[in-house]
Amino acid sequence: MLRCFMHCTIAVLLCLCLVPSVGAAESPPNFVIFYVDDLGWADTSVRMMDDEPLSASDFYQTPALERLAKQGMRFTSGYAPTPTCTGSRISIQFGMTSARLQYRNVFDVLSKKQRPRGWDDEVSMAAVVKAADKNYVTAHFGKGMSVRRMDHAGYDVTDEFDRGPNGNGHGSYIDVNKKVPIPDDNPKRIVDLTRRSVEFVREHAGKRPFFLMVSHYAVHIPHQASPAAIESCRRRWVAAGNPDVGPDDKEYKKHFPEWRYAAMIEETDASLGAILDALKKSKGIDNTYVIFTSDNGGGHGRRDEAGNRFQGPLQEGKRSTYEGGLRVPFIVSGPGIKPGSQCDVPVVQWDLLPTLHDLSGSSAPLPAGVDGGSLRDVFERGDDGVVPRNAPGLVFHYPCHYHPPISVIRIGNYKLMRHLNSGDVKLFNVATDYAEQQDLAQQLPEKVKEMDRILKRYVDEVDGGQVSEVYAAYFEWLDAELQRKEERHQRDVDSLKQRNPPDLEEQLAKLEAELQAARRQHATKTAICEDQMTNPSWRETRKNEVVEEIGIDKKGNVIVPKTEKPPKKKAAKVDE
Repeated sequence: MLRCFMHCTIAVLLCLCLVPSVGAAESPPNFVIFYVDDLGWADTSVRMMDDEPLSASDFYQTPALERLAKQGMRFTSGYAPTPTCTGSRISIQFGMTSARLQYRNVFDVLSKKQRPRGWDDEVSMAAVVKAADKNYVTAHFGKGMSVRRMDHAGYDVTDEFDRGPNGNGHGSYIDVNKKVPIPDDNPKRIVDLTRRSVEFVREHAGKRPFFLMVSHYAVHIPHQASPAAIESCRRRWVAAGNPDVGPDDKEYKKHFPEWRYAAMIEETDASLGAILDALKKSKGIDNTYVIFTSDNGGGHGRRDEAGNRFQGPLQEGKRSTYEGGLRVPFIVSGPGIKPGSQCDVPVVQWDLLPTLHDLSGSSAPLPAGVDGGSLRDVFERGDDGVVPRNAPGLVFHYPCHYHPPISVIRIGNYKLMRHLNSGDVKLFNVATDYAEQQDLAQQLPEKVKEMDRILKRYVDEVDGGQVSEVYAAYFEWLDAELQRKEERHQRDVDSLKQRNPPDLEEQLAKLEAELQAARRQHATKTAICEDQMTNPSWRETRKNEVVEEIGIDKKGNVIVPKTEKPPKKKAAKVDE
């Protein structure tokens, strides 16, 4: 009887061992992060939330992403680190909030004052997996992070250009300096990035563990797509019951941007499909975690009659700390993850570094200061899982001099927003009110007080930057820029006088005109920022109004009022 019991016990244990679990593969897992630029939460054909029809598009088609969603887990509350690209691209690499990393937005004027030695000491995701197993090979293709080259951040293989990190321009031009456009058959370098990624998978799958980050330039402006893809989207639009208009028709020009944007999304999705196919063909898909997400909320959402932006049901979009600017598509497939599942646990991209650290089986300590936590438990248990973070919540600190400066924290279901100009606060239960329609600040003053205290303490502890410091740094930068231009002007004048060309006076006048334009530009930008310092709007700046009031644009050009045209005479009606 004892022998029978032992046999049964061993059989049960063997069965349990056969049940797959996250990170339980015999060999180290592979990782693929597919990072899209400016893709909104509702910009795909995948419902990011089962019971919210508006969380998917009924026009944009993303069959590869649908396939990934069927294989893995959708996160209804997946967040980008910031509402603009640069801060997010730095944050995802180093596993920290943009406040701790002291780079919060594009052109962060305060960052160099806070980080004079740069970010070279920070440990990237690539370095983390290579520390787990020296056999890992790492690659990054596409748009990088402005503060550091990817080949200096632990990536063995990159497609970076010689002069510095790849930026937006590399997605639009063959030669960024000469503005030579990319040909129509390789829009936003989608074809190049796909080819390199597929070749990398084919070379290493089944031979060495790998980490591949595919960082697309799409779907950032300027929007580009192949003519064939645009025409396909136009035909689908017509098939949906819309008029079949030609290129000379006003309606064609009106709808062309929408067709082009749809085509760009679909060509980006085809890139994902090609990589999934390569993984399947190389038999590496079963041991690979594929993570799909975007660097910030969408920049192409709809507007209502009042001009407010929306991403599906979410308010606002790129550049905003409302949900439309921060909540993004977030889908993960891999070993032990339940196919076709949905998870409502809030996750954020700075969780990915500790997740890769955990799943790669690293015995090395996590880098100091990491804010994120491993997602292993939610991969395994879905909504019952817990993310063990060091940070007190999800902090999105955005003290910006050219967008509404707002600091945000999400703890549990609640999201607190503090306007850094006015000091006003808003509180939402974004688990149920993700459209942020019901401000609960007046109803729950104690929760506001507690969350505000936690937010301020965190920002102070990591020296995340005060908005007053940002404004001061911007004015300092403006003054330094003007001084540099004035000094260059004087050098050019002295050189010109020394050469004494026949057209001396004409060239001197041109230099003087350029100097005066630079001074007008300085005055305009100063006025815009001075207005911004007292602007209480949660949505928009007043830069256009300021430019109109002072009559000078941001380039220093004097705005010439448009001459009012006389009304057109209506043609006399002819009786038929």
